[in-house]
Amino acid sequence: MNESSTKHPDKLVSLEVARFAAAVCVGTDHIVSFAASLSPGPVLGGFDLPPITSVLFFFVLSGFVIYTAHRQDFGRLNRLPRFLWRRFWRIFPVYWLSLAIPLYFLWSTCSPDYLVKIFTLSPFIRDNSFVEVIPPAWSLRFELAFYLMFALVLLPRVGRYILGAWIFLVAWHLYPALLPMKYMHIHLRLPHLVAWHFFGTHEVMFFAGLAAGVAFARLKWHRRWLWLLLGGAGIALVLLARLDAWGFAYPTVDRTPLVAGSFAAIIFALAALERGGHLKLSPHLATLGAMSYPFYIFHPSVLFLGGVFIYYHPADKQMFSPLTVFTVLLLISLGLSALVTFLYDRPLQRFSRRVM
Repeated sequence: MNESSTKHPDKLVSLEVARFAAAVCVGTDHIVSFAASLSPGPVLGGFDLPPITSVLFFFVLSGFVIYTAHRQDFGRLNRLPRFLWRRFWRIFPVYWLSLAIPLYFLWSTCSPDYLVKIFTLSPFIRDNSFVEVIPPAWSLRFELAFYLMFALVLLPRVGRYILGAWIFLVAWHLYPALLPMKYMHIHLRLPHLVAWHFFGTHEVMFFAGLAAGVAFARLKWHRRWLWLLLGGAGIALVLLARLDAWGFAYPTVDRTPLVAGSFAAIIFALAALERGGHLKLSPHLATLGAMSYPFYIFHPSVLFLGGVFIYYHPADKQMFSPLTVFTVLLLISLGLSALVTFLYDRPLQRFSRRVM
């Protein structure tokens, strides 16, 4: 693998394929649920893919990619604007475009305050039950929280202490029993406004991704140990998923580090195997990774249009079988995602990198 590949792990084909698979799991779950609303019985024989496990994987992968892509920026204040600039272009243009379809129908019903919260993806909303126009957007608010905190970590001199304090506060908030008994009476009470997005269980996933990035940058394991690690972490993840309704429920606070560690081990092993030339995949498969975020954020707009159609044509609910509805909506979502990726997102990403 060349140097550019090491600096940009988001281009590792194995991780790109895994990213797309996770996005498909989330989209499939939503599309199956929509098709089920048109049918009195189970859709596809009850088939579904785990959405929650997939979102948790995104959070771990985010930590890995951010660390490995920006580890050269630690302590370099002049790199901070570039980090924020590229993170902005990574999330907002595609997200704002995805809002066009639902807001065309809902604009007149939205208050100015609600629109501000929708367009900014602010992680400082007070209610974690806030209703999103694009349902998966809740996870983007966590991504922004990760970006804001990591930006502080990049600061010269104080960055490493900020990272240490962030990890400590998350641990203290989630696991107060870690403190000696005599200090239990001062258990940390974080305001809900910041605790939900900045000091919750999803931060554990992000930290695990950072740890995987550190391992990827510093460790050179033999392929035998990497394959064993990949297999062991995969088995552990399956066993843990079994305890959490096979990925349809969030892990408990106690199991969260185990799930995060399993994902981090899998990501590290895949990346290291591919870097060492022991896992060879067609470079063309990386295209799937480029489509993952557009698919993740655009398939709800397709479902919204399907809901509008059914609302105005209720008699047509019986015209198509649930399998047909599922197949058509999935294909439309994939097709729209491809158009957004290659005609909109990729040109904007190239533009953002030319500017900064």
